[in-house]
Amino acid sequence: VEEAQQNNDPAVPVSESEMVVLLVDKSRLHAKLVTWPGQLQSSRPLRTFKIAIGKEEGDKQIEGDNKTPEGIYFTQRHIPGETLPAKYGPLAIPIDFPNVMDKSAGKTGYGIWLHGVDRAGRIEEAKVTEGCVAFYNQDITKLGSWLKPAQAAVVISNDLQQVNKPQDWQAVKAVAETWQQAWAERNIETYIDQYHPEFRSGARDREAYKEYKKRVFGSYKRMSVKFSNLRVLTHDKYAVAMMNQDFNGDDRFLSVGRKVLFLVTDKKGDWLIKREVFDNQEFVFPSFTDAEIALLSGSAEAGNSSASQN
Repeated sequence: VEEAQQNNDPAVPVSESEMVVLLVDKSRLHAKLVTWPGQLQSSRPLRTFKIAIGKEEGDKQIEGDNKTPEGIYFTQRHIPGETLPAKYGPLAIPIDFPNVMDKSAGKTGYGIWLHGVDRAGRIEEAKVTEGCVAFYNQDITKLGSWLKPAQAAVVISNDLQQVNKPQDWQAVKAVAETWQQAWAERNIETYIDQYHPEFRSGARDREAYKEYKKRVFGSYKRMSVKFSNLRVLTHDKYAVAMMNQDFNGDDRFLSVGRKVLFLVTDKKGDWLIKREVFDNQEFVFPSFTDAEIALLSGSAEAGNSSASQN
């Protein structure tokens, strides 16, 4: 870039590919869009948005309680506004509430979205939704380009100061890396040591899961499992380690997709895996340029009182 400028040529656009995460702070009524690389300290703030949340305070527990849930979620297929009632504005981005951790805690409900509004005053009223997170229409439209379906995470907390604490983040990353290595080496004891005593996979408890994985490890002469794009998010309720997973067993069983580990602390304060989920869709992080970041952070339209940029 510097050489191009010295030659009076146009600057080369800076392009990068990275996961993006929306951090929602219920107590401060704002949501911060950030990049989420493999190292916590390298996260890059992109824009902060003003929001409205559920009518009632606290973490969502049951259907109809009008509370905004707290946890770590993934974006789902977008819903265009023309197919929705006017109160949702130009776009709705569903999240996967209730996820596996919510269900294990007995939480109920559905239809938790990030969406626009029928009038800007609803954002100023702050606590007006039935549990969704609402944005000014200009803002949700911009976010639609960044929060790709199934590729972006949304972290909702009452207080973001309790989210992604460096010590927690490092500890969860260490567990995920130990788990990856133990699986690749077929080290069943170290592998199962990364699981919480209350871990369950379907009908299997931790001990039954150990026996199942021992049979799997022993069933292949040649087994390889490769991981990529490891990303970690922590919350005061639980943590998530997510990654792409490529498995090959004797060239007769091939599996490519993504694994999401959900971790909680045990009685000693150690982070351990309580649930895990696999699906066949890999994490593919969006690419963007500095010009697109500048457009995201551009001055708000008249009547939009978005929070200050970062």
